[in-house]
Amino acid sequence: MDFSELSHQSEIRDSLDKILLQQCSPENLKKFDVGFKHDEKLLSLLANNGYLGLGINETHGGSGENLYDLGILFERLGYHAAPLSLIGCLVDVVQTIQKFSNSEVHRSLIKAIAGGEIHTSAILEPLNQEPENPLSRADIDGDNLIITGTKYLSELASKSKSILVSVNSVEGVLLVLVDSTKVDITELSTTANSPAFKVDLNSVRVDRSAIIHSDGRGLEALRYLLQINMVMRSYLALGVTEKMTSLIASYTSEREQFGRVIGSFQAVSHRAANCFIDLECLRLVNQQAAINLNTNLDCENDALIAKIWAGNACHKISYSAQHLHGGTGVDRDYVLWRYCLLAKECELINGSASQNIDRLGLNITSNQ
Repeated sequence: MDFSELSHQSEIRDSLDKILLQQCSPENLKKFDVGFKHDEKLLSLLANNGYLGLGINETHGGSGENLYDLGILFERLGYHAAPLSLIGCLVDVVQTIQKFSNSEVHRSLIKAIAGGEIHTSAILEPLNQEPENPLSRADIDGDNLIITGTKYLSELASKSKSILVSVNSVEGVLLVLVDSTKVDITELSTTANSPAFKVDLNSVRVDRSAIIHSDGRGLEALRYLLQINMVMRSYLALGVTEKMTSLIASYTSEREQFGRVIGSFQAVSHRAANCFIDLECLRLVNQQAAINLNTNLDCENDALIAKIWAGNACHKISYSAQHLHGGTGVDRDYVLWRYCLLAKECELINGSASQNIDRLGLNITSNQ
């Protein structure tokens, strides 16, 4: 399989870096170390330059349904530690509607999101390690659904106009768009100060037209959402670990001890090499997963492999980066600490590497 980038993909990467390098300077990032971590100016800039349209069909105002292109966006957001959380919006909502909804009302949201409007998802639940089997319920009342349940780690729920939620019902799993004004939203404390919220649905009544898929395809749509979410979070992790590996290379090639740069010591250079190996393996499994998801609705094993590599790479590279930097590695005036926090979030959300290895192992031994 050829993983070399096309010319337009290299252009996307380079042009994104120019914008993010300016907007994500250390001075600008410090503004979001406390308080609400969401840069409206950067969001508008990305929207106005068409970057929120990556992975979106041209008929909906995007640049084409290519998940590899969308992965580049999240990779660069991670590399620059951009104060934006867009996976719930650009991945969960946009990609799932694009694949499973024929409703013009739903599809109109895609164009709105490409223009910078926020619509997010709320899929994960407290104490539920099987997101494919939601604890939240929808009771059928004629042409209405009455939804009850609690979701958590919903990105930007307080800024969102609508929230895509997963529920169980007598008809099976459903994915439903809910008006954000009908739910109770509580901000959560997160490792890297990312804007995540708990969403309480207390007998929320919505019309059946809010279901984004055709009858009987709810579980299929939810599985696709979870898989593409894992892959794009792995791309975010790729950017974070690439930056940490770059910091390792810069520091160990400049810091001197005993009359020589520390990178010339075998123990240091081998550790840096192992970080680079983990990084490049993560890049390859991400590319494979994105390419396969472009043409298939169910690539769970590819998504799990990407997420496992992402979790391991985040853990090992952040650990090595802090050790190789010595005391500088924990200094809040140095850039590394911010990436270590992001790496921990990337490592644990959607399950740790060990949890996903369990799932992958079950798939393999049951020939799935």
